[in-house]
Parts: sequence; C-alpha cells; structure tokens
Amino acid sequence: MLRVFHHYFSAKKLTFFLAESSAIALACVMGAAACAALFAPEGTRPPMAALWPTLMGLGAAFVVTFQFTLYLLDLYDLRVAAEDRARGYRFLKAAGVTAMVTGGLMLVAPLLFPVALPPGALLGGAMGALAGTLVVRVSIRALVGAPDSVLIVGDGLKARAVASAIEAGGEGSYRVIGMVDPRSSQEPLDQMAARLGAAYVVQAADDMRGANWVDSLLICRLQGRRVYDATGFAERVLRRIPVQFLRASDFAFADELTVSPLRRAFKRAFDLAVASLLLTLSAPFLLLVAVAIKLDSKGPVFYRQERTGLGGATYYLWKFRSMRTDAEKNGAVWARANDDRVTRVGKFIRRTRIDEIPQVFNVLMGEMSFVGPRPERPVFVEQLKQQIPFYGLREAVKPGLTGWAQIRYPYGASVEDARNKLEFDLYYVKNGSLFLDVGIIFHTVRHVLLGRGAR
Repeated sequence: MLRVFHHYFSAKKLTFFLAESSAIALACVMGAAACAALFAPEGTRPPMAALWPTLMGLGAAFVVTFQFTLYLLDLYDLRVAAEDRARGYRFLKAAGVTAMVTGGLMLVAPLLFPVALPPGALLGGAMGALAGTLVVRVSIRALVGAPDSVLIVGDGLKARAVASAIEAGGEGSYRVIGMVDPRSSQEPLDQMAARLGAAYVVQAADDMRGANWVDSLLICRLQGRRVYDATGFAERVLRRIPVQFLRASDFAFADELTVSPLRRAFKRAFDLAVASLLLTLSAPFLLLVAVAIKLDSKGPVFYRQERTGLGGATYYLWKFRSMRTDAEKNGAVWARANDDRVTRVGKFIRRTRIDEIPQVFNVLMGEMSFVGPRPERPVFVEQLKQQIPFYGLREAVKPGLTGWAQIRYPYGASVEDARNKLEFDLYYVKNGSLFLDVGIIFHTVRHVLLGRGAR
C-alpha cells in the first residue's frame, strides 16, 4: 500500500493503471501513424513530424475516455478485472462506448479547433488503443502478481472478523493462508510465516496472554514481512477502522487528528469553490426539477430537516422534497428500499441524488463540508450512540454532501448498516485530506452516473 496525504491506496492498482495508460497511448499513436501512412494518397503523405502533435492528442483522448469507461464498469477492481478476462463482456462494452465517444469527439473537434486528422488515423488509433488495452488485460496477473498472502495470528472471533473483511473488501488482492494460535502451535510463528510465504502477518488473537509471540513478530518484520495488529491492517489495507478492534488510545495518540489552521482554511476554500461551481452549473436544471416537484405532488419544493453536525451541534439541512408531505405522520423512521412514501419525481431525484444538491447552501453557510460523514437526524444519533461504540467520533468533522462511507458502502437503513458505515467514517475522520476529498468526489460521479447507493 502507498500513502499520500494520510490516505492509503493500492500500489498494485496504480501499477496496473499506469501500465494501461502507457499501453493505450503508445499503441494508439503507433496505430494512427501506421494507418495515416497507409491510407494517404501517393505523393501527399505529410511529414510525420507535423503529425505528432495531432496523434498525441488523439492518444490522450483515447486514454481518458477508455480508462474512464473501464473505471465506470468496475474494471479497476482487480477481482472484477481478473474475472472479466475470461469472458471479456465488460471490456468489449467499454471498448464500444469508447469508440463511439472518441469518434464523436473527433468529428466535433475540427469545428472547435483547427485540427484535421489524416485519413485512417482515427481507425488506426482505435485499433491500437484496443490492442494495447487487450495486451495489458490479458497479462494482468503478470503485472500485479498473485494475491498477497496473509497469515492471521489467532483463530477466534477477531481473527475470523479479519478474514471476513479481507474476503469482502480486499478486491481479490489478498488471500488468507492460515489462522494460527501460537499458544497451541509447535512451530515458531516466524518459521511458519516463512514456510507459508506470508507477505502479511496480522495479530488478531482475542487473548494473547501466555503466548510468546512478540519476538516472533519482530523476526517477521526483520525478514521483510508486513506486520500489523488487526486495527492497523484494516486501516491501511481495507481502508476502514472496525469498531470491534478500536481502542480510545488509537485515536487519542493519532497525530492525523491534529488539524492546522492552514489545513482548515484550505478545506473551507475547497468547499466554497466546489459548492459554488456545482450550484452555478446546475442552476438551470434545478429550476426544472423544482417545477416537476410542484406538478407531481402537493407540498413545498424543498424539505427542511434537523440534522446533527460538527461537535454535536444541530442545524437544518435542505433537500428537494422527494416524499409525500405526510411521510412521517407516525414519527421518524429509516428510509427503506421501494419506499411507498416516495413520489414519482422523488424516485428519480433520489436515484440520481439530485435531491441532495440543495445541501450546497448548507456548505456555503459553513454548516456542512462538501465531503464528510453523512449527516444524521438527532433522534437517530442518540439511539446509535447508545448501541454503537465510538459513534460520536463522526462529530469530529463536519458532515458532508458525499463521503468515504457513501461511496464504499451501500445505503444503510439499520443499526448494523450504521455500524459498518461508521468504520469507513472513522477512516475519513482520521485520514481525511483534500487529496482524499478529490478522490471521493471523483468516485461520487460514478455512483451518480450509475445510480448506486441511493434509495
């Protein structure tokens, strides 16, 4: 794992992404140049030096559109990419979308810019980009290697929880090769790790009293293996902080929680810039949404509701109304799938998350950040604080219009869902940065386009 501005991300994914970018660009330019030379009328072939800027632009267009389409189809999830290698369904779908989008851009480009592609260059570029991507996809295992092996020290509840988390959130990059209790094992832990070829050793025993394990873990570290406790592994590799592993000292001694005034000012400036841009770009469309809400059902256009914010302070959140006005006549309840309280227009704006856009006013007023934990209602917050340890730590940062938990976990409508989402929120509370905020916004675009995580 690599760490940039407190955020951990996969070195394997980065290697795979950069290799594919290079392959698409190089193969696209070579294919375009070859076809331009092949299809050019005799005696009219332009010098290749004059074509390079145009061909490089074509290569960049294919890189951006092809890789963004692959990303939308989850083909940078290494487990999905490996499974798709056999069928190629998602890959072919991405290739078709890229060809249409890039072809359209190349047809429009001459109208906006003084650029003219030589005959055959677009076809050659498309074939080259396809070939380059195909080579990388076929050789995915050679590029990223086999899944990293994880030896878990322990065989109780905590160890099984770590194994389950790896299976659910490891994206096929990790595999558990064993769970061992050193108190009952005759073989020293470091020798077992060497014999099994473990890349990671995770201490996840429920009770390690009476076990001679610290020296063995140190030897594993000196041998070049990554050694973590359960909390550290979950945070660095799975990018969540499980509540069941957490101790108050893990946060009390965390330097990342100290936010300088400069960092706070940059965060506020970023929020103002993004919220203003979103409001400006969406203003004409929002007027149409307001009219549609009015025509669809009786009641106000906007919905105003009390939420819990920074430090436990309450504020009123603004959304487009997506439910009937009598939706809570019997009291506050969790939203649910296929909720019959949702109006016809409400179904659309909730699925596309358009109903959330008025929250930019809360961002502009400083009550929310653009990125942060999802704001909850005070009545639910009080219930969850009693049932879930450390739930109040979400209030260490401003709530957000989107967030790490929103893009990493589906919409939650139960205490168990709230507990799972809290694990991602705690990761953001500890490791949040502008770098992570930008990544979350980018991921949110995919969720909006694909209608994920809404209810």
